Amino acid sequence: MLGVRPLSLRVKFIVTSFLLLLSLSCTFVAATSTVGALHNFQQQHMLAEEGDVRTIRPWMTIPYIAHSYHVPENYLYKSLQIAPTPSRHSTLHMLAQHSKRPLDQVIHEVQKSIISYRKQHKAHPHATATASLNHGPQKKKHPAERVAH
Repeated sequence: MLGVRPLSLRVKFIVTSFLLLLSLSCTFVAATSTVGALHNFQQQHMLAEEGDVRTIRPWMTIPYIAHSYHVPENYLYKSLQIAPTPSRHSTLHMLAQHSKRPLDQVIHEVQKSIISYRKQHKAHPHATATASLNHGPQKKKHPAERVAH
């Protein structure tokens, strides 16, 4: 019977060290990715709470958008030139497919209609949270920069 020689202590050490470095590298990459995803989530959440229309996504429904951005559902349906659907669960993606329009166009129309509604109803608390689609949210002034009247 041919004997199989056990690996030398040096080879075992090298293989173990390599596997340890590989696992540490994978852990570092995963941690970095997780921190980046968390940071992105926090930014999106903050923008959504401010009522920024750039946070509108294809998975959202008209009732959800109406509730989140404080705009009447009928106003959004009218701006999209769509009759209110019997299924309130139709997402923007589904509405775009049904109306044979590009999804980006549907999202952009919803964003424009929210901004338009806010301009018409200036008393809305989110009316100044978003300047426009092209300029992003307005910078809030520091209390020391505000002028007392």
